Amino acid sequence: MTLDGWMAGTAPSAYTSDTLQSVGNTLTDIDAQIRSAGFAELGEQTALAAAVKDMSVAVARARAGVLAGRRPDVQEAQQDVRAASRSLAAAYARYFAPKP
Repeated sequence: MTLDGWMAGTAPSAYTSDTLQSVGNTLTDIDAQIRSAGFAELGEQTALAAAVKDMSVAVARARAGVLAGRRPDVQEAQQDVRAASRSLAAAYARYFAPKP
């Protein structure tokens, strides 16, 4: 939503950048937690960690675009954030699905 606001000119760059930095920090923490968890199968854990990493990369690219004021870069990164979000949701569902 913050990226939508920035693209529409309704969210200031500083606010958007700070928000993206906070999200990036949270994703870094999540990645560390996933890697330290030992209760899921390795394949599911790896898929979840990869999805978090993809999201982190997309968020970092979006932030770099915001800081540079480059709307085309932000728009491309925003599409990657959306794709990573879908992948993350699917990996999360598999990771926490009931195990037989």
